[in-house]
Amino acid sequence: MKHLKFIGLSVMGFLFFLMPVTFNGESKIMISHIVNGVTTYMLDSFITLTIIMSWIVLVMTLIFTVYTSKSNTLNDVFKTSPLNVLLRVLGSLLYLMVVHQWLKGNIIADVFIDPNTGGVMVGDEGLLTTLYITFLVGILALPLLTHFGVVEFIGTLLGPVVVKLFKVPGYSTIDAIASFVGDGTIGIVVTDQQYQRGYYNRREAYIIATSFSIVGIAFAAAVAEELRFGHIFPIFYGSIVVITILLAFITSRMPLKKFTETYYPGTTPKSMAVPNDISLLKHSYNLAIKQADQVRLFQVLKEALLNVINIYVGFLPIIMTVGTLSLIIAEYTPFFSVISLPFTYLYEWLGYAPSTAEMMAPASLAGFADMYLPALFITSATSEASRFFIGVLAFTQLVFLSETGMILVKTKIGLNFIDIVKVFLFRTLFSIPFLYLITQLLVWQDIIQFY
Repeated sequence: MKHLKFIGLSVMGFLFFLMPVTFNGESKIMISHIVNGVTTYMLDSFITLTIIMSWIVLVMTLIFTVYTSKSNTLNDVFKTSPLNVLLRVLGSLLYLMVVHQWLKGNIIADVFIDPNTGGVMVGDEGLLTTLYITFLVGILALPLLTHFGVVEFIGTLLGPVVVKLFKVPGYSTIDAIASFVGDGTIGIVVTDQQYQRGYYNRREAYIIATSFSIVGIAFAAAVAEELRFGHIFPIFYGSIVVITILLAFITSRMPLKKFTETYYPGTTPKSMAVPNDISLLKHSYNLAIKQADQVRLFQVLKEALLNVINIYVGFLPIIMTVGTLSLIIAEYTPFFSVISLPFTYLYEWLGYAPSTAEMMAPASLAGFADMYLPALFITSATSEASRFFIGVLAFTQLVFLSETGMILVKTKIGLNFIDIVKVFLFRTLFSIPFLYLITQLLVWQDIIQFY
């Protein structure tokens, strides 16, 4: 039975997240088909669900500021810090305000419900709508990849290679796969779960969460099309992967004093040592079936549902708050242009025309608010090299406040807002030289044009 649980459920996980399936003439992975199906056939019902959830979060968060339940589960879900209470309440109100178009016509309200601010987050094609659907489907299916042995099998098998390159366990391969086929946020959630289960120490979890959560290939394809690089998408995404690997290699060798080699309290570290009297492949398989045998389906389903609820209550309203406010700053103020002035001089020095450099500079930092903003900033540039440069940079930065940045803060790994700023700046500054070399190589090969 344990062999069947490992092989059968793990194969189902790989088929669900990795194997393209052709449906209605479109070849996509199953999770993408399900998300598209919900978006196409059940969107109104799902948005109704999100409205109900927003009201629940709003009311219950306020209630639990003065009430403590006998249920630890309810307390864990709804009781939070004063700052998070503010962010949850504001995010829920903003969501309801945008979806219902409350106070439309009021000069202040219109700033929040503008299609370029709150409208980016909410609605039929809103970021938050996609996240609600993706998290529900993805997190319920994730245990197929994380709980039934495939982590132990692949992690142990690839351990020696990954340890040498990035100084983290081979288990992290699953985190990268989850990000690659799904979304960077899914990869972070996986990393946080694995850290809490003893698969990583705090330093390893930090490296993986800030370096391995590469943006999903589907979103990268959409941005490539927006920037008119669909015809060279393998090169576009390949550049993202190459730079992400290089930065992971560098990050893993940095002194990280705050993130020590300590494990999550109460966990037993998972050992990857291989006995001398057994092959690496056999040892990997034995660990996998042992893990599969220990897991109970009902407990896994209960845990997955609780994770969905926690994300709906604790993450998404905060993403709504931070994302909307960041987009308002980008849309209505010159803030990004002012703080990015040094980048204007840098890009001029690298050979870009002054007008192009002035577009590239704010785009280089706008990604801190939302990963899609740089594409909006640079899409009208005539220089293919500048569009390619900024398009790839937006993905190699990895962290952005409207989504991954806030989720990193909410993990048990211990990052705060200042840590997120540091990660963003580090990844931006170290990406630029690698990206400039790749861009120049593509110009030299006449694949893209500099002007």
